[in-house]
This record gives sequence, C-alpha cells and structure tokens, in this order.
Amino acid sequence: MTGLASLTWLIGTQALSDHITARVNELVKAGTEYAAACTKVTDAADASEAWAIAATRQTWIRRHDVDPDEMPVRSLYVLERTDTHVVVAYIDLDQAADDTDDGDRSNLPPEKAAQNDHDQGVEYPFELLEMSFELAAWEPFEHLLPTAAVPAAGTKGVGE
Repeated sequence: MTGLASLTWLIGTQALSDHITARVNELVKAGTEYAAACTKVTDAADASEAWAIAATRQTWIRRHDVDPDEMPVRSLYVLERTDTHVVVAYIDLDQAADDTDDGDRSNLPPEKAAQNDHDQGVEYPFELLEMSFELAAWEPFEHLLPTAAVPAAGTKGVGE
C-alpha cells in the first residue's frame, strides 16, 4: 500500500494528520525548519518510506520480491515506535512452528529464535523494515473508541 491517498483511506484523515504532525515535530525538535520538515515528511509518507509511516498497531507483510529463504518472516506487527526503530512481533513464519514459534519446526536460524518473543518483540531499524516489508494494515487507537465509526463492520460502536 503506497501513497498518502491510500494511507488516508486506511486510517482516516485525522489519524494520518496526527501521525504526520508527530513526525514533523520530531524533525523540528532535531533542528529542521518547520516548512522543510513538513515537506520532507509528506514526501516520505507519500513514497511509503518506513521512517515516516511506521507506527504502533501496524501490520507489515514481506514484499513479493523478497526471497523467503533470506527473510523467513511473512508478517510483522508493530508493538512500539521510537525515533530510530520499531519493535515488532513476528506473526507468520514460512514453515509450521510449534506453540512458541521457536521450537524444532521453526525455520528461524537458531541464533534468532530467541528474538521471536511476542511479549517484548524485536527491534527493527526503519531501513530493514522498508527493505523487506510493506504496510498492509494499520489500526489507529481512534478505531478502538466506542464512539468511533467502524467502516468495515458497518457500525458506529456501542449503543447503535
């Protein structure tokens, strides 16, 4: 999924505006002029650059041009975002795995098996996320509120 129009459709204008404003504020705090920060963030978000669009509660899927042998993880769920990276949980591995996804049937290399911790997650730099994955779904916190519209379900929340 790419572009600001797709992101607007995915999460709505208010949630996307809040996200972009937060990225602009990060750049301004780091010393970038406000107008330049706005341009940089909106251009990067429109190009689907991970540093600009990565956020908590997103699902990223492995890009079709990435070799499964090089990247055995098919999907990632973003648990947390920082200024320099995201913390993710592995969702799907290419081969069947046991209950913890790090057992005998997991195809993660043994040295990486401990990283598949769904409680604490794994730190992923934005560059690695962007190289191997693309944004598939984003659940902004606004969609969890009982008064928020839920377009996919066709309801408006509690009490409808």
